[in-house]
Amino acid sequence: MEYSPGLRGVIAGETSISTVGAEGESLSYRGHDAIQLTKNSTYGGVASLIIDDLLDGTDFRKSFSKYYSEINNDNSLDKLLIQTKKRLNPMDVIRTVVSYMGEMTVLMKQKLDSEDKVELTARISATVCYIIASYNEEVSDELEEEYIVASSLLCNSSDKKKLEALDDMLILYAEHGFNASTFATRVTASTRSDLTSAIVSGIGTLKGELHGGANEEATKLITSFTSADEAISEIKNKLLKKEKIMGFGHGVYKTKDPRSQIVKSWVEDLSVSDKEVNNFEIAKAIDKTMKEEKDLFPNVDFYGGLLLHLLDFKTELFTPIFVAGRTAGWAAHYFEQREQDTLIRPAAKYIGK
Repeated sequence: MEYSPGLRGVIAGETSISTVGAEGESLSYRGHDAIQLTKNSTYGGVASLIIDDLLDGTDFRKSFSKYYSEINNDNSLDKLLIQTKKRLNPMDVIRTVVSYMGEMTVLMKQKLDSEDKVELTARISATVCYIIASYNEEVSDELEEEYIVASSLLCNSSDKKKLEALDDMLILYAEHGFNASTFATRVTASTRSDLTSAIVSGIGTLKGELHGGANEEATKLITSFTSADEAISEIKNKLLKKEKIMGFGHGVYKTKDPRSQIVKSWVEDLSVSDKEVNNFEIAKAIDKTMKEEKDLFPNVDFYGGLLLHLLDFKTELFTPIFVAGRTAGWAAHYFEQREQDTLIRPAAKYIGK
C-alpha cells in the first residue's frame, strides 16, 4: 500500500458538500460557486445549503435566533464563561463551553430529518457566536434578520457595511473540503459519536497553528511595519533567511485562492483612517513581493486578518470567528459521515525495529 505523509493526495472519502481547488482555483458549495454566494446570498442561506442542500436560510435564522435568545438568558452559562475566560484562551473557552452545552435529545433518533439537522447546527452556531460576542467591549444582543450571525458577533452600533463584510467572511469560511479540522470531525462522526463531540474535535484541531491562526500571524506581520518600503525590504530579508511568511500559498489551490479577492476588496473599502490605508498599502506591497520573489499568491488568511482587524475584533478572536463560520461545514460533514456509516480506520506504516 502506497504511503503519503499527512495523507496528501489520498482520497479518504466521498462527499457531495463541496469541491475545493478544481482547475486550481475554484470553490463551490453543493454546486454553487462560493464567490457568487457572497454576492447573492447571506450566511444563513449558505449554512442551510451546506447542511441540507436548500438555499433558504429561514429555518436556520429562526433556530439561531431562538437559541441565541435562550443562551443570552442562561445565568449558569454566564457564570461558566466568567470562570473559563479568566483561565483559558478564547479557543479553549469555545471548546469547553460548546462541550458543556451538550447534546439535544433529538439526536437519540436513529435518523435525523432536515429540520433537526438545521436546528442542531444553529444551536451550536449560536453558542459559539455568543461566546465570541462576550469579549466585545460594547453590547452585542440585537440581531439583524438578514445578517443574523454577523450581527450576533458585532457590536450593536455596527453599520450595515460591516455586517455585510463579516457575513461574506463567514460564507468564505463556511466549508472547505477534507481539511484537518473537518477530517477530525468526520473521524469522530464515523464512530457514531454525537454532533457536539465531533464539533469539539474540529475546534481542537483548528486551534493548531498549522491550520487556524494564520490570519493572526499575517496581521501581526503587516502591522509590524511602518511603511510599504520597509515591508518590502524586510520580507526579502526574511525570504533570504528561509523564514515562512504566513498567509501565502495553499495546499489545494494551485493558481489562486478565490476567496482572497473578496476579502481584499472589503479591506480596501473599509480602510478609512490614515493608519488603515497605510496597513492596506503595506499588505499590497507584501503581496506583490511574494509574487515576484516566490510566485506565491495570498490565501484567504492574509487579507482576512486585516478585515477582522478593521471590524474591531481583537486578534485573539480571529480563529474563533473561523469557528463561527466553519461550524456549518463541520456539521454537514458530520451528518454525511453518519449517513455513510463507515468507521474511518487507516493503516499505519511501521518503522520500528
